[in-house]
Amino acid sequence: MQRIDEVYESLKERVFQAEFKPNEMITEREICERYGVSRVTAGEALHRLCHEGHLTAYPRTGYMVTALSPADMARLKRLRLALETLVVRVLCEECGEEGLRSLYGLIADDPASVESPSAANRRFHMGLARLTGDPYLIDALEGVLGAASRVEQYVSPDKQSTWQDCHKGIVDALCARDAALAVRRLTEDLNQR
Repeated sequence: MQRIDEVYESLKERVFQAEFKPNEMITEREICERYGVSRVTAGEALHRLCHEGHLTAYPRTGYMVTALSPADMARLKRLRLALETLVVRVLCEECGEEGLRSLYGLIADDPASVESPSAANRRFHMGLARLTGDPYLIDALEGVLGAASRVEQYVSPDKQSTWQDCHKGIVDALCARDAALAVRRLTEDLNQR
């Protein structure tokens, strides 16, 4: 069971990091070879991701990252805003100055140098959540961001720069202990998508 969990977690992270492109087929054989596991282990890990809605199974063909409908994306955005609003409020009330300042380190100086804009964006927002120290909040946001990452495949250089500006604005507001401004900056950031 431990090996299945390891393969499942690794595959889930790859899906959440948008390593699999839309319409790219993932096969049990590929997973067996990559992880050095049996077909049963690979199949169990892939089926878990299907059960969670991250993958869609195509019998005798393989698995694909599940596409999100516009309604799904709207629901995720609504839930994400609610969760991240809670995150910034908790940070304003409970986080120490040093912790808040550490968030600046999650903002790339040069957006063009970022290996994956979606991954960098996710890293920033998860960094906010992790700083709360609330495992339930972290887990909930990780699931929402992971699902949302399935649609953030290409990010233009202009949008990358805008994201970085929004992230800096969020951290500036947090450091000023201005929860209302942090929520406004967060809302601006999420409304860009």
